[in-house]
Amino acid sequence: MFRSLPRLFALALISLASALISLASAANAQTLASVTASRHLDCGTVQSVGDWNGADVHGDLSALGGEICRAVAVAILGDSDGLAIHPFPAEPEALAALKAGKVQLVVGVSPSTTVAAQYGVGFGPPVFYDSQRMLVAKESGIADLAGLRDRLICALDMSPPERTLRDELTARHVAYALQSHSEQGELDAAVAVRRCAAGTGMESRLAQSRANFHTRTSDFVFLPERLALAPVVPAYPDKDPTFGRIVDWAIYALIEAEALGVTKDNVAESGKRDDLRADQLLGHDFATAQALGLARDWATKVIAATGNYGEIFERTTGGPYQLERGLNALWTQGGLMAPMPMK
Repeated sequence: MFRSLPRLFALALISLASALISLASAANAQTLASVTASRHLDCGTVQSVGDWNGADVHGDLSALGGEICRAVAVAILGDSDGLAIHPFPAEPEALAALKAGKVQLVVGVSPSTTVAAQYGVGFGPPVFYDSQRMLVAKESGIADLAGLRDRLICALDMSPPERTLRDELTARHVAYALQSHSEQGELDAAVAVRRCAAGTGMESRLAQSRANFHTRTSDFVFLPERLALAPVVPAYPDKDPTFGRIVDWAIYALIEAEALGVTKDNVAESGKRDDLRADQLLGHDFATAQALGLARDWATKVIAATGNYGEIFERTTGGPYQLERGLNALWTQGGLMAPMPMK
């Protein structure tokens, strides 16, 4: 009898551990459970107000973020009827709302270890690769960074792009003069009237500023060099990995759809294709759907609602800002956009 006690004790410990794991899993899945039960998703986007606030360096990518919100809602709920999009003026406000549970997802965040720790969030794959660039007037004849030698460059005072500019041009032995501005509007005006030879900042913000030049938008171009990379990603509670995986694979599905030529208009017809990747994406091979706990045709519904990533980019960012795909092209076309396998 006494010899059986250690075995009984071990079995009790195993049972207790299993129970604790089950409880932890249930607690950690509360974001997805809440969205599914209420059939409602609150999703935040970052508008990045016109004047620099000391935190955000990106332009207004909220339209792109809103379409990613829509894709996630359709993946989980089957449609976007229960989606509410909440715009925030800057990243800190959006992240604070996420931490407080006012939204379940925010799209438009600059990932970092400090943000992850401070707000208790995980990050999904980039939905936009932003990079620091130089905007110059076509008439200037400046074709590259070397052409800025001994020229005046405008930047926002004490901003990350200003510090990166100093580091990069010093390393390249390009001497220059700096004019710092405390407001984005001042910098834009200086570039527009060619008070400075170039303005520097993140591509999305400069593109937004250039679009506001209206009839003179096409008079300004980017130099080819990129000085810094700053991806824009979704953020979600780090205690619900299942919800996070759904966000991730919804984005990968959009990228994979573009890679396969599956669009909003042809997605129904594409479901009849006889190739492995299309089967995996559109539900004939339902391993991904099963792994995520989603309906078999979830990706088909997502693409029908939003189009593929290329369509979203052109509709929300490329067209409005006259911005080429660049780093946001597919990896097969010289960009960085690449999906994880849909299997």
